[in-house]
Amino acid sequence: MKIFNRHKTINIALALAMIMTMGSCKKALFEEPFEYLSPEAAFESPERIEKAAIGMYDQLQNAEFFGGRALVYVDQRGADVNPATFFGDIALFTPVTASNAFAASNYQGAYRTIGETNLFLKNMTKAGSIVDPAKAAQYTGEAKFIRSLCYFYLVNLYGQPYKFTAGATHLGVPLVLSSADVPFAESNMLPRATVGEIYNQMETDLKAAEAALPVGYNDAAVQNVARSTKGAAQALLARLYLYKGDYPNALLYANKVDPVKYKLNADPATTFRAYNTAESIFSVAMNGGDNPNTNHALGQHYSPSKRGDITVATNYIALMDQTKDLRFKNLIISQGGNFWTTKYTSVIDWVPVLRYAEIMLIKAEALANIATGVDATALALVNELRARSLADPITATDKADLIAKILIERRIELAFEGQGEFDFIRTGRNIPAHATVKEQVYGSDYIVFPIPFRETQINKNLVQNKGY
Repeated sequence: MKIFNRHKTINIALALAMIMTMGSCKKALFEEPFEYLSPEAAFESPERIEKAAIGMYDQLQNAEFFGGRALVYVDQRGADVNPATFFGDIALFTPVTASNAFAASNYQGAYRTIGETNLFLKNMTKAGSIVDPAKAAQYTGEAKFIRSLCYFYLVNLYGQPYKFTAGATHLGVPLVLSSADVPFAESNMLPRATVGEIYNQMETDLKAAEAALPVGYNDAAVQNVARSTKGAAQALLARLYLYKGDYPNALLYANKVDPVKYKLNADPATTFRAYNTAESIFSVAMNGGDNPNTNHALGQHYSPSKRGDITVATNYIALMDQTKDLRFKNLIISQGGNFWTTKYTSVIDWVPVLRYAEIMLIKAEALANIATGVDATALALVNELRARSLADPITATDKADLIAKILIERRIELAFEGQGEFDFIRTGRNIPAHATVKEQVYGSDYIVFPIPFRETQINKNLVQNKGY
C-alpha cells in the first residue's frame, strides 16, 4: 500500500498538466497578457494563441532553472569560479546528497517549463485550424525548441555525458512529451529514459523546429533574440552534435547558422551590454518585473556591486594575457582581493544561451577532430576570435595540440555562460582542482546531480544515480 498522500505531495516531474494554464502567465516582457483564461479560451483566437506562445518564454524564465540558476550550477561545478557559500555543497561534488535543495529545485523548475511546452502543444493540436498552417507549425517549433533546450541541460546535469557508454545507453531523465489529463495516474510515473533516447528526441524536435521557425520576427530589439528562430535551432543542433562527438553533423549545422545575419561584435563586452547584437542568437530575456530578487538573477550572483556570491578563480585568470586580452581588460575586474566577471551586472541582464562566438568554436573543434593533422581553417577561426579580443594568435604543433588549445579558448570565451563543467565531462577530461575543490575524475559518480529524493520517493520507477 502506498503511504504518500497524493493530494499533498506533487510529483513535479510528471504532474505537468496542473502546473498552469496558458493565459495565467505574465508576459510583460513582450506585451500585456490575457490573465486567468482557461486553456480553451486562451486558444480561441489567433491573437490569444500568439500570447499563449509567448507565455512559454515567460515560463523559460523560471527562477530555479533558466532564470540563471542552471547556468550557475554548471559553472559552479566547472573550474573557472570559486565555490560560493550561498550554494552550499554544489561546487564541492562529494558532499552533495539526494536531498540537496538546489539540485531538486533546478530539476523541478526544468519540468515546469517542459510542462508548459507540453500543455501548449496539446492545446495547439486542438486549436490548429484557428491559425494558418505555417503559423501553427511555427508555434509548434517554438515549443519544441524550448523543450529541447530544457532537456539539454537536464540530461547533462543529471546524467553522465553522451559518450559515457556505447550508444548512450546509460540513464538520463524521464522523457515527458505529453500533458496528462489525469496527472497523478500510475501511467504518468515514468522511468528515466536513456541519454541516447533524450538526445534522439532533442534531435527530432530541433530539426522540426528548424524547418518551421522564421529567420526573425521583425523585432530586432527583443524577439529576434528572445524568441526561437531558425538560427537558434541550427545553433542548438550544432551544440548537440558536438556533445555527441558527431563532428561532421556539428560542422554541418554550425555552417548553417547564417554568417551574414550573425557575426562577432567588435568588442567581447558588447554582447553583455546590449543583448540584441549581431552576435546574439538566443537569450532568455529579462526585465525588472521578471527577476528582481537577490537570490536568482545572474547579475546579483556575479556582480560585486550586488549580492556578489561568485568570484572568478585564478585558474581562469591565468588563461589570458592580462596586458592585452579584452576578455580580461573589459570583462574582469579586481576588487577587494578577488576577481569578478562583469558579464552580468544587474537584475535585468538577459541570460545568454547561444551566440556566434560559440558557433565559431564549434566549427573549429569539429574541423580539428575530423582532420588528420592541424586543420588550417580551425586554427584561423580560433585566431579570428582571439584577434577580436586583441589576444596573440595561437599556433599548433599537431592535431592533439590544436584540439587542446581550442578547448582552452572555449574556457576563456564562454566562461560564466553555463558550459564550465559540461566542457570537461563531454570531452572525457577530469575537472581540475581549483580553490578548495579537489580534482574530479571523469566518470565519477558525483559529477552528475542526484535525482531529487522527493521524486524517487513519489515515483518508484525512478532509479537513483549511482553513489547517491
